[in-house]
Amino acid sequence: MILPINSYLRHPPVEISPNQILLFNAIRYSADICEISFSRLLQTLSQLTENNDIKNFDFPVAFLDIWSVINNSVIFKKILCREFKLTGNEKHFEEINKAVKLRDSNQHIDERLLDGFPGTDYPIYGSLSWIKYYNSYTNFIRTTLFSGSFTQKENINTTLSNKEDIEYDLIIQKIQFTGIIREGKKGNYSYREESILISKIITEMIWWISELDKNLEEMNKTATFTSSHRSDFFMQIKGRIIDQDELINYNHE
Repeated sequence: MILPINSYLRHPPVEISPNQILLFNAIRYSADICEISFSRLLQTLSQLTENNDIKNFDFPVAFLDIWSVINNSVIFKKILCREFKLTGNEKHFEEINKAVKLRDSNQHIDERLLDGFPGTDYPIYGSLSWIKYYNSYTNFIRTTLFSGSFTQKENINTTLSNKEDIEYDLIIQKIQFTGIIREGKKGNYSYREESILISKIITEMIWWISELDKNLEEMNKTATFTSSHRSDFFMQIKGRIIDQDELINYNHE
């Protein structure tokens, strides 16, 4: 789990400043959204592996969760860098930094369409590949999804990683997303593919959360806190629609 149930980030003490409460909430939500999206993605990809009759909506469902992880991991990184004065080039931002480039390029998808991807017809929302192993990791099925228009089908190819890289704790292995990076200046843009491993993004987020919790734990040793702050709540209002006659009678009363 990216953000453990007992993490200090989930239970900030009421004595800390409002700004710190907001910081913890922002970290918590970006981490939890990535957690939910990644868990849902594993289930989706496992089902797609077994289903040879993939429907149209199966494609956006998979890419929905991919882009959710990308976007919220970028938010996660930006929060940490701003609040803790990080450079952004730290070792455990390696894969998330690739996500930043993909996210920034995707924000200008309308301009990419106008440019027409000169020379190459890239999948508009990227491509996604993964491996599902069977029989104690001796057999596998490799699946790849391509989103949007893709006319250069003769150039489609995939590569396989070494077996030593198997992630034994995951249902689905080697979830690799390949998107488009835009480089250069306006009027002279160039495009290239960039690939990221989704599980590595999750691993990097887990590392940063662990470091934050260690620091908060040290802080708790030297301070006395009475209770935890609760940020989430919901409200409901019950009502009934009345007609004009009922309203007139009510006013007369």
